[in-house]
Amino acid sequence: MAEADQALTDPTQPQEELGGVMSLREHLDELRKRLTVAILAIILASFVVWPFKDFVFHFVQLPLPRGAILQQIAVTETLFTFVKISFIVGFGLASPIVVYQVLAFVAPGLYPQERRWLYMSIPAITLAFFAGVSFAWFVVLRFTVGFLAGFAPATISTEFTVDGWVSFVLRILLAVGLAFETPFIIFALAKIGLVTADSLASQRRYAIVAIAVISAIITPTPDPFTQASVGIPLYALYEVGVVLARVAAPADRPDDDTEPEPDPEDDGSVPTTA
Repeated sequence: MAEADQALTDPTQPQEELGGVMSLREHLDELRKRLTVAILAIILASFVVWPFKDFVFHFVQLPLPRGAILQQIAVTETLFTFVKISFIVGFGLASPIVVYQVLAFVAPGLYPQERRWLYMSIPAITLAFFAGVSFAWFVVLRFTVGFLAGFAPATISTEFTVDGWVSFVLRILLAVGLAFETPFIIFALAKIGLVTADSLASQRRYAIVAIAVISAIITPTPDPFTQASVGIPLYALYEVGVVLARVAAPADRPDDDTEPEPDPEDDGSVPTTA
């Protein structure tokens, strides 16, 4: 685990100094440790958020349509809603640690230059997440809630359950925030050679179907207007990712001269057999 941390924090370290090839058991043990740290970080962040649950709950109520109220149906509904708020917000706060653990797990198997690009992508991915949350807050939620609330006649009061409203808002914020990370994730994957712009372009039709399914899952209603408010930005982000994949081009891919240097004691001779 310490070797993986050193590989991530010091991307210039030669690959031969990372401790050699790990066995399957060592990989599983390393994965268990990384998952444990990530889960503990989420739990700790959730406890940190708990004292501020009322403030977060007030913030989540701001997009409510004018005149709408929240109501509690089940006895424990509000309690479990606050637990959900603490967990989801705590996950957002702990996400940098989670991303670090993921990168530290895969870092030993990458070239130094590939590790450098993964390390440099963390700030961009984090900023993209908050940009997505802001877009969901100021555009998607306003459009969706306003569109859906407009169908109700003035004689019908608008009431939502506490759990239903909070789940609706947090689901959209989290999903759109994660979707905004797509271009930078594609860029990082292209930099390390896992995807190419041509392969992404050739899979465009499948990407459109996947985006339609994701939009249907995120949005609460099957109407095309609400799904389009999510689906169109997601498709635009996919196209941005294709462009970034072309920019990322394998020009920076490690060449033969970036391979680990041979052992100085090796004279390069080929052993012969008697």
